[in-house]
Amino acid sequence: MSRVNWLCGGSTLAMAAVACLTAGVSSASAQATGTSADAAPVTEVIVTGSFIRGVKTSALPVAVISAEDIQKQGSPTTLELLKALPISNGVLGDTNQFDARAQGSEGSGSVNLRGLGAQRTLVLLNGRRLAINPLAEAGSGIVDTNIIPAAAIGRIEVLKDGAAATYGSDAIAGVVNFITKKNQQGLEVSGDYKYVNKSDGDYNFSATYGWTGDRANLLLSAGYQHRSTLAAKDRSFINQPFLNSPEGGYSAAGNPSSFVNLSNGQIFRDPQCATLGGFAGFSGAVPVCYFQFTQFDNLVEKQDRVQLYGELNVDITDKTKFHAEALYAHTDVPEYATSPSYALLSTPTAEAEPSAAFTGRYFVPGTNPGLIDFIAKNPSFAGIGVTGAFVVAARPYALGGNPLFGNRGSVGSRSYDAFRVSAGFNGELVHGINYDTALTYSQESGIRTGYDTLVNRFELALRGLGGPNCNVAANTPGANNCLYFNPFSTAVASNAITGQTNPQFNPAVANSAALTQWFFQKSSTKQTSRLFVADAVFNGGLGINLPGGEVKWALGGQYRRTYFLSSYSALGNALVTPCVNTPDFGVTTCSGSTRNGPFAFLGVGTPADVTNDVIAGFGELSLPITSKLQGSFAARYEDYGGAVGSTFNPKGSLRFQATDWLALRGSVGSTFRGPPDTALVNNSVTSLQSILGVFRAVDIFGNPNLKPETATTYNFGLIFSKWGFHATLDYYRFDFGNPIVAEPVSGIVNAVFPNGAALPNNCATPSYAALVSRFTFNGACGPATITRLRTQVVNGAAVQTDGIDFDADYRIPDFFNGSLTLGTNLTYVIEYKVGATSVEGITVSPAFDAAGTLNYQTTVVPIPKFKGDFYAEYTRGPHNLRVTAHYIDSYTDQRTTPFIATPNTNNTVISNGKTIDSNLTVDLAYRVFLPWKTTLTASIINIADQDPSFARLDLNYDPFTGNPLGREFKIGVSKKF
Repeated sequence: MSRVNWLCGGSTLAMAAVACLTAGVSSASAQATGTSADAAPVTEVIVTGSFIRGVKTSALPVAVISAEDIQKQGSPTTLELLKALPISNGVLGDTNQFDARAQGSEGSGSVNLRGLGAQRTLVLLNGRRLAINPLAEAGSGIVDTNIIPAAAIGRIEVLKDGAAATYGSDAIAGVVNFITKKNQQGLEVSGDYKYVNKSDGDYNFSATYGWTGDRANLLLSAGYQHRSTLAAKDRSFINQPFLNSPEGGYSAAGNPSSFVNLSNGQIFRDPQCATLGGFAGFSGAVPVCYFQFTQFDNLVEKQDRVQLYGELNVDITDKTKFHAEALYAHTDVPEYATSPSYALLSTPTAEAEPSAAFTGRYFVPGTNPGLIDFIAKNPSFAGIGVTGAFVVAARPYALGGNPLFGNRGSVGSRSYDAFRVSAGFNGELVHGINYDTALTYSQESGIRTGYDTLVNRFELALRGLGGPNCNVAANTPGANNCLYFNPFSTAVASNAITGQTNPQFNPAVANSAALTQWFFQKSSTKQTSRLFVADAVFNGGLGINLPGGEVKWALGGQYRRTYFLSSYSALGNALVTPCVNTPDFGVTTCSGSTRNGPFAFLGVGTPADVTNDVIAGFGELSLPITSKLQGSFAARYEDYGGAVGSTFNPKGSLRFQATDWLALRGSVGSTFRGPPDTALVNNSVTSLQSILGVFRAVDIFGNPNLKPETATTYNFGLIFSKWGFHATLDYYRFDFGNPIVAEPVSGIVNAVFPNGAALPNNCATPSYAALVSRFTFNGACGPATITRLRTQVVNGAAVQTDGIDFDADYRIPDFFNGSLTLGTNLTYVIEYKVGATSVEGITVSPAFDAAGTLNYQTTVVPIPKFKGDFYAEYTRGPHNLRVTAHYIDSYTDQRTTPFIATPNTNNTVISNGKTIDSNLTVDLAYRVFLPWKTTLTASIINIADQDPSFARLDLNYDPFTGNPLGREFKIGVSKKF
C-alpha cells in the first residue's frame, strides 16, 4: 500500500466525500499535487467511521488509499492490493481448494482484517452494504470484493477498529469502504497486460466517462478483467517428491491402487505403481500407491470478469440532492481443475453387490477382462482369478487422467452474477439539520459444479453390468451392451502429466469415456444471497458550544432484510437423492441415519430458503471539549428478533492534540455480529479435508441454537507530524466472545486418534463414544477405515488478540531536482489467544496462541506475527519511480503428526517444514505522464523471482499468505479524452 494514513474521521454515507485533507491526514494527496497537506483547504470531511458531517479530525484509525496511490504501485488488482495489506490475513482469492475455508469460492475475493475472519470485516460501496458471496464458506457472510467496479473507484478507506456502534453487525474487525470517483470530466480508457511465466498472462481493459454540469454529474464505467490458467505442475516448488513432503498433494487412494487377494486374504499393490510415477510408500506399511493429485490442479483458474457501473448525482434544489448508482458484475470460471476422480469413500449396497460376503466392498470378479489381462501379465497373482479381489485404497482414475476429460483432471466450473442498485436523497432540512436517505438492493448468485463417482454404478461396472444400455436385471455381465470397468494398471496408457508409459497397457481392456460418463456424474449447486437496506440519517449542530466549538449530532435508523436461497441438481439434492441406492434402484430410506447421497466422495445438500429482518437505531455525538481535546460517542441498537434477540453497542473515542506536531487518540467500544441465516439451518455442506494423510469428506452442519458474536475493542495511538515526517503508532486489542466457527477437524481427529495411524486410539474408550460417533467408518473404527466426519457450526472458544500498527513516511521535497519519499506500513501481532474447545464433552483443542502459527484445520487462519511494506518513491516532473519491499515474518506449523520422526525406506526422517520461513519480495513500478493526456505504467513484481515459503500443505505453500506466481512483468496505458 502506497500511502496509508490513519488519521481521518467522518462519514462516507453522504457519498460526496472529500478525501482527508487535514494536517497529516492525506500526505498521499500532497504527493500527488506537490503541495503540503497542511495548506489544503477543508470545506467538508466525510470519511468512514462517523455519520457526522464536517468533523475535520477523528480519534479513529482510518487508512486512505487513493486511485493515485494504486496507480503508482503499478495498478495492482483489488485482490493483490487487499492480500498485501499488513493488517489483513487469510484472504480468499487465489486457488486454495484444499482448505475448507476457501473451497467453493474460486473466482471471488475477500478482505480479512486482523485475521478474525473475512465475514467479520464489513465491506461497503459508497458507504452502503453489499449482499454476501453465497458460495464462500457456505454463505457465512463474506462479501465478494471481486464484484467491486475497479475502474470506477477513486479511493479505498480502511477503518481498522470495531464499528458496530456505527455500522452494525459484521463490522467486528473493521470496515473497508470502496468510494467511487467524483467529478470526473471526459472519457478515460485504460488497458494493461501482465506476463506470468507458463501462463498466457492476465489483461484488463476499462473505460470511465464522467460529466459534470452546473447541477448534476454522471459517472459511467465498464471493466473487463481476464486471468489465464496457471497449472500447478508448472511451478517446481509445488511438485515435491513424497519423501520431501508427504502432505504435498499425495493421496494413498489412487489408481493404480491396491487389492485384497480373496484367495489368500493378502493385500497387494498394483506393480505398475512406480512405473507410472506413483510412490510405493514405506516398507512394512500397508502396500498402497501414493499419487500426487495436485499436478492436475491449477494455481490460477481461468477467469473472465465484467463490471459495469453507473452513478448519477443531481442537485434538485440548493438544499436537496439526489443520488443513484447501479452495479452489475459477472465472473466466469469455466474450467475449475481438480483430481481426475475422488477417493472411493462410500461403499456399494446390496442392490449393486447382492452377495452377502461382498456387500459393502468394491468387488472385482474373476470374470473381469481387466483382471484376466492383469494376471496374464503378472502370473504371480494367478490365484486371484479363482475368487476375485476387493479394490481398496482406490479411486477410478488417477495417474492416467480421466478419459471423460481427455485424460486429464476432472473439470468443474464456478460462476457469479452480482447486481446492486441504490438511490436516495440528501440535503438540508431546516436550521442546519441535514439528512441522508437511501434504499439499496443487492444480490449475488453463485453456481458451482463438479463431478464424482456414483457408488453403485461403479460397482456394477466392476461386475460387468455397467453402461447406460445394460439390462442389469438380465444379469449378463459383459454382454448385451453391458460393460466392464478395469481397475488395474493395464487400462492406463501413461502418466497424464509426465508422459511415463506403461509397458503393460492393453487398449483392449482400457476404459471408455462412454462408460465413465455413465458412472461419473455432474452435481451442481446454485446459491443466491439478497439484501435490502433502507437507511435514514439526520445530523446537525446541537446549539450547545463547548470551548472547542459546537456539539454536533447524528441520529438514524436502518432496516435490513436478508435472503438466502440454495438449490441443487437432482443428484446433489438430499430430498431427491438421499441414499447411495436411490439412483437406479429408487431406495429413499437410507441404511443408518446419514443421508450422504449417491456419490463416493461428495455429499448432498438440502435446499434452503431463509429470510431475516433486522431493525436498527443509532446515534452519535461529536464533543469539541477544548480546542485540543475532541471526543465522540456513538451507540447503536439492533433487533434481530427470534432467538437471536437484540444488542446495544456503545463506543467512545478521544483525540488530544498535545502539541502542533503530536496528537494522542484512543477508542473503546463493543461490537456485535448476528448468526448468518444459513448457519441457523440444520443443513450441511461437504468440504474435502485431509484426515491422517488422506482426503475425506467432512460434512459441516448448521446449528439453530447459535448465539450472537460479541467483542470489545480498544485502540490507543499517537500521531506525529513534523519536518516532513508523518507517523502513526497504534495499539489495538480485540476481546472476542462466542465466535461462530466450524468445529476444528484436526482437533477431533487427534482426540480420537492421538497417535495418528498408530495404536493406541480411543475407538473403544467409553467416554469418547459420542465423539467417535461423529465418524463414519467402512468397517471397524480405525484411521484407515474413516470415510466421513460430521462437524457442526458452533459458538467457539473466546479469542483475545492484540498488536501494534505503525505507519510512517518521510518526504524530502528537494532531492536531485525531484522529491523522495520513504515510508513503511507494518503490523505486529503480539498474541492471538484462542480458548480451549470441547466437542461432545471432550477437549479436542487446548487453549493456544495462534500468533505466529499456521493454524491448519483450526478455527483461525494463518497469522504471521509480523507483516510490513517498505517503500522508496522518487518523483521528478512527469516521472514517478517506486520500489516496494513486502516482508512476511516466519511462522510455525503447530501440528504434531506431520513431524513425527518416522524413518522411511531410506532410513532418514521427514522433518522439514516445521518453520515456514520468512519471505521478502521486492517490486518496482514506474509511471510517466506522456503527451496527449496519456499515462504509461510499467512494473516488475517480485523482481528476484522469489518462491513462496515452503509449508507442509497440499500445494507446498500457504495460499492464504504466499504468492506462487513468481516474477511478473506488467505494462499499462491510459488515455484521457
